[in-house]
Order: sequence, then C-alpha cells, then structure tokens
Amino acid sequence: MNKKSKNPFLRAVRWVLHRAVLAVRIAVCLALLAPIPVFMVWFSYTVDRNGWFQGEQTEREIAIGLLEGNSIGGYEKMDERQIVKLYAQNLPASKEVIAIGSSRILQMTTTTSGSDSFFNAGMIGAEQTDVMSSYYLFDRADRLPETVIFGVDPWIFSDGPDANRGNRTDWEMYNEFLRYGLEHVMEPLDNTENIAQWVSLTNPSFFRENLEYAAENGYADPYPTVPSGELYEQEMDVKLPDGSVLYAVGTRERPQEDVDATATAAISASLLNCEDFYELDEEKCRLFDEFIQYMQRKGSEVILVLTPYHPIVYDEVMEQQERYSGFLAVEPWLRRYADEHGLALYGSYDPDAAGCTSADFFDGWHVRDEGIRKFFPGVDECTAYTAPADAAQLPRQMQEE
Repeated sequence: MNKKSKNPFLRAVRWVLHRAVLAVRIAVCLALLAPIPVFMVWFSYTVDRNGWFQGEQTEREIAIGLLEGNSIGGYEKMDERQIVKLYAQNLPASKEVIAIGSSRILQMTTTTSGSDSFFNAGMIGAEQTDVMSSYYLFDRADRLPETVIFGVDPWIFSDGPDANRGNRTDWEMYNEFLRYGLEHVMEPLDNTENIAQWVSLTNPSFFRENLEYAAENGYADPYPTVPSGELYEQEMDVKLPDGSVLYAVGTRERPQEDVDATATAAISASLLNCEDFYELDEEKCRLFDEFIQYMQRKGSEVILVLTPYHPIVYDEVMEQQERYSGFLAVEPWLRRYADEHGLALYGSYDPDAAGCTSADFFDGWHVRDEGIRKFFPGVDECTAYTAPADAAQLPRQMQEE
C-alpha cells in the first residue's frame, strides 16, 4: 500500500507549504519587477517630452521668473493659459497696458506698445473663449489695466466646423467668466477631459520616446533662465519678461524664400480655421460686443489691433473670395463697429493696407515687431477710429465696394 495514502494530514501540509513557497517566489519576482513599470511611468512623467504633465508648480515657477524680470526658454512647451493665470495672481500691482489675443499679437513688445508698464497675455491658438478669459484673469486678481490692446483674429467670429477647437481652453475659467464677468447665466459648455495623455505613461513606446528625447537633450532644465546677453543666440523660443516672445535664431534669420514657402504652405493649412467660414456668427458678434462693454465698464480703454497676414496668404484669400467670404467680412464689420463705438483701431489683415511687405513676416501668419511698428503708433498716440481718407489704407475688399 502507498505510504502517502496513510498520511492525508501530512499530504495536506505538504500541499499548503508548496503553495506557500510558490506564492512567496511569485511575490519576490513581482517585487523585483515592480520597480520597472514604476520607473517607466516616473521617467516619462519627469522627462515629459510633450510638456503634458509638469503642471502648476512648473508654470508657477515660470510666472514668478517672468515677474522677477527673467527671460525663460522653452516657450514652445509652456502652458500659456496657466502661466497668464498665475502671473495675474502674483502680480504685485496692475500693469498700465496688457495685450490679449493669439500668438499673432505676441510680437507686441514693451517698446512697440509705447508703455513701460506692459504685459503681453497673448496665447497660441487663442479662441474667443481664451481671449475673454485672459482679461478676466486680471479682473479676478484685481489687477485691471488702464488700456487693453486687443489683437482681434478673424476666426473668433467663425462658427464653422474648425472653430472652437478648445483643446487648450481652460473651460472652467471661461465658464466662471460667463457667470461672473458677463453677469448673466449662459449655457455651460461641454468639457470632456481626455485621459489619453495619462494612459500614455504606461505605454512602453511612449517611454522609449522620452528615453530618446532625454538621451538627445540630457536632463537640462526644459525652461532655463536665459541671460540677457545670450537672448539673440538661442536655438529655442524665449518668453520675455513682458510676455512677448523672441523666436529662435533659426526662425528670425530664416531666408526670405523659406519664409515665403511657409506662407505658401499655410494656404493648405485651413488658414487657421478660416475655411468653411462664410459669414459672421451672430452669437460670436454678440459676445464680442458684450466683452468690449465689459472691459469698458471695468475702466479699461480698448484698442483694436488687426495684425496682417503674409502677402502670399492674403493674395490667395482675394483670389478665392467666395471660399473665404467670412474671413473677408470680419475687417469691414470691425471697422464699422470701431467707428460706431468710438474705439481705436489700427492695422489690417491686408498687408498692403497695413504697410507691410513679405520681409515683415516670420511665416504666413506672424508679423515681426518691426512690421507692427509700421501701423501701430503706441498707446499714447492712439485715437478713435475714423475711416482713412486714402483708400489704399483700406483692405482690398473694401476698396472694391
């Protein structure tokens, strides 16, 4: 007879011990392997090649650095909306002048504005939501400016399928502005958070991308303070203390034929949400009017600035007027609005009317500060808009009327 069958108790004990040893071995293996995925997540989060995760603390340090008069590198990775918010919260006293708008106003500098007390709160890809929220941030912090230079982009009046991208918009802040800034109830906007960025931290391919990025760029501070003597030598975009942006040396010194080539390429890039834009959206126009009145109620003088497009881009618009009918309707509407409400208005989307040439541009959309100075006299010289006597100072579509 089998001896094992005579000791069922011992067999049970052996079975339990075997399973216990196996469990311990598995636990030890897991304990040894666990640091690997933890390290991958930590490494991807820390390197953050896309600038997704280094949140408020990083942006706070940048905002404080700007307030201390430092120039900060790595602008292309910054969360500008958070920086403007934190800058306003920590601003010791109001600036006399601020600029609001998209990246197309970010070349407005202290010198170009004509004020020694100036901050540029422009943001890349700013929609109407972002522009209104940016001024509200200074109201919220009790740091309202005397004057607002409002860089008005045509797409803020569009309700086409490409409008309201909102991938950067601080929807919570915008809803707060609607509720407390405009002082009436408005339908809340959908803000579905995308968790894909957080899930990517567990993705081995994302870890590999960050590993390659770290190997190429090292562990240097992604937002270094740039000494004033080295500003114009940087191969990265730099956020200046006044909020304006100094582009990398390669962008600033790009050959003219390359600049013109980027302008040609811009034509096929949906002209920044200005395709499928056939007429001004009534709701967007109403919000624009309410926003202007809101800033005026708060005691801010409003100056409208229309930064021009590269001549190649605007020529394309004029050649396809039906396709860009909404775009072409914006400037005449703004000029009438400024005239009716006694606002100052400078510049034009048409580079000819603004007095700019191809040499005044970085690409198809962004005019240099030297170009802005050709049509903007500085805040102290600004006066209420009157229709120019010389038709050449009007955009081409108005000359044809």
